[in-house]
Parts: sequence; C-alpha cells; structure tokens
Amino acid sequence: MVESIVLAEDSLEYCFFFKKALSQVDAKKKFLSVNDGNKLIRLLESYLPDLLFLDLAMPCKDGVQCIKEIRHDRAYNSMPIIVFSITDDEQTIQTAYGLGANLYIVKPNEYYQLLQMLKTVLAMDWSNPKSIAQRQFQNNKYLPLSVE
Repeated sequence: MVESIVLAEDSLEYCFFFKKALSQVDAKKKFLSVNDGNKLIRLLESYLPDLLFLDLAMPCKDGVQCIKEIRHDRAYNSMPIIVFSITDDEQTIQTAYGLGANLYIVKPNEYYQLLQMLKTVLAMDWSNPKSIAQRQFQNNKYLPLSVE
C-alpha cells in the first residue's frame, strides 16, 4: 500500500499541480518534493518513500545519476522508482528501465491526464516493483506507461 510519495522535480509549477492532483486522488498520502538530485539523495538518507517520482532533467544531479546512485545502494532495492519526464525518446526510456526504474511516465500536458495517471499508478500493486517494469516490456523493448 502506498502511503508516501516523493517527487523530485525542479519545476515549482509542476510540483504544485502534482500535489494538487494527488490531493484530489487521495488526500491522505504523505507528499514531499525536492527540486534537485543532491537534495533527493540527502532526503533518502533519512526517509524512504513508498514511491519516488523522478524527473530526469534536474540541476546538480540529473535523474539518470540519481537512479544509478539509488540502485547502487541495497537499502533502496525495494523502493519503486517512477521516471517522470517530458522526454519520450526511446533510448532514454530504455536507459531508465535498464538502470533500474520500475516505470517510465511521460509527463501529461493536461491536468485531467495527470489525475488519471496518478489514479492508475496508485491502483498498481507495488508489492513487487520489478513486476511493474516487466509488464512494460513488450516486443523486445520497454514502453512508457500509457494512460488514456
């Protein structure tokens, strides 16, 4: 069961919309955000969320560097990482999953899509995060989550 969420995102505007959408989907979820990769790594030293939403394009330490560092430490092996990025570049998606991301989401452009995405993600069974990634592997490649 997902009780807590961390969003690593440098856009204050997107953090605001994410928090607003999350409160509409489930106001009981604990939510924290950080705006760069270094702050994320420091936060994880003392706080382990149930889900981590991770932007790739962040200052100080980008999302790819964060995934590498997080997955290098066994203490974080069970923490689900959801890449949350504007890029839909196939190579970037494959790299993220290859480094240990459990899900890749292209950031929705509209608030309604953000709400639907959060509902979908929170309804997933996160007790086995690796199975989430396996479901996204189709036709010999990983796919981003598709939310209608």
